[in-house]
Amino acid sequence: MYNILCVDDTSANLLILEALFDEYKDKYNIFQADGGYKALEILLSNHIDLILLDVMMPDIDGFETAKIIKQNRETKDIPIIFLTAKKDDETIEKAFTLGVDYLSKPYNEVELLSRVENHIKLRAYHKQLDEQLLFSQAILDAQPNIVFVRDDEKILSVNRSFLYFFHIDSLDEFRSQHQCVSELFMEYENFFSLSVLNEGKRWVGEILHHKDRDYNVLLMDISNFEPKAFRININKIDNTEKFVVTLTDITSITTKSKQFEVKATHDTLTGIYNRNKFNEYMQEYYQRFNRYKEDICFAIFDIDFFKKVNDTYGHQIGDETLITFAKTIDENIRITDVFARWGGEEFTLIMPNTTIENGFQVVDNLRKLIQNTRFKQIGHKTCSVGLTSFKDGDVIESIVARADEALYEAKETGRNKVVVK
Repeated sequence: MYNILCVDDTSANLLILEALFDEYKDKYNIFQADGGYKALEILLSNHIDLILLDVMMPDIDGFETAKIIKQNRETKDIPIIFLTAKKDDETIEKAFTLGVDYLSKPYNEVELLSRVENHIKLRAYHKQLDEQLLFSQAILDAQPNIVFVRDDEKILSVNRSFLYFFHIDSLDEFRSQHQCVSELFMEYENFFSLSVLNEGKRWVGEILHHKDRDYNVLLMDISNFEPKAFRININKIDNTEKFVVTLTDITSITTKSKQFEVKATHDTLTGIYNRNKFNEYMQEYYQRFNRYKEDICFAIFDIDFFKKVNDTYGHQIGDETLITFAKTIDENIRITDVFARWGGEEFTLIMPNTTIENGFQVVDNLRKLIQNTRFKQIGHKTCSVGLTSFKDGDVIESIVARADEALYEAKETGRNKVVVK
């Protein structure tokens, strides 16, 4: 039995939710709160598995309520889904910033039930993995660990596991490529990286200052281009300003779900969404279009003459080109847009709440931005774009085919342009 807390200042909305879950009494137990403060009181005295939270409430709004919940050690991992009539970009951005799911009113009941079930299952699985982490630590400590000694400025010495993992022959070789191991810590939920530090703070000092906390980091294993998880431990050498840093591999037991999640949703090379995840978003926006008839644009980008890059400079420079291209686009689109690697040198973009005229302006600006970007070793590069919008009578295949036709025309008529179909 899972406990769900429904928070809304409108009693009719609470009754609707209660009726929705009434069919699942054997699975879900419903708690109700007519405001943020009441919700917090319930959380203090009851075990809650998921929260359905309204945004606009008279006492404290949903954002502040969610913020308090996420800051509390006992409640921070409880999944929250905003149910709100607000659909503006600021509301959606705030929700994602808080780590909260979002569903606009009027919501699809099947979608709501599906999200509730998925959140509860994911939380239960993560809890199981966290319990495994405690048990497995003693076992993993007996295995060969990555160990290095450093002072406040640089790494002084490393062990064989360090060299083996980074596929280098010496510390000097590592220093020629990187200033510090910490710059390779990947950003991901619940893992430590430099992005969590305040300006001027050192990562070693941060971890030593919180000896009571457990810190895990993700590092890319370049032998198979998959992330590995490590428990990080730092000890100061007596009477010196030097530190022994130990990285214990905990990947195989404790990070399977996280590893699979990254691999399943993101492109390994560029770090943006992969085709599988993009297809999920495409399906979601297609359903939204059919229901609300909002303006949605879809574009396919293709790097012009990319094959020549690989043939002339090699695949490493080709990979650098793809990374730079993806990063440039990703940093210059809205948070509500969905950008992904479609395959090879092709990338796709969904722009919700965007007319075809505005969509053209957006992608043409991105095309110009790419044209003016300097790529490592090869200099400047251009791209061609096929653009279309969702239309009545469309299926997903017809939308993609129309954008693909537009892209083909752009490439056949000179490249470095946007064609609309």
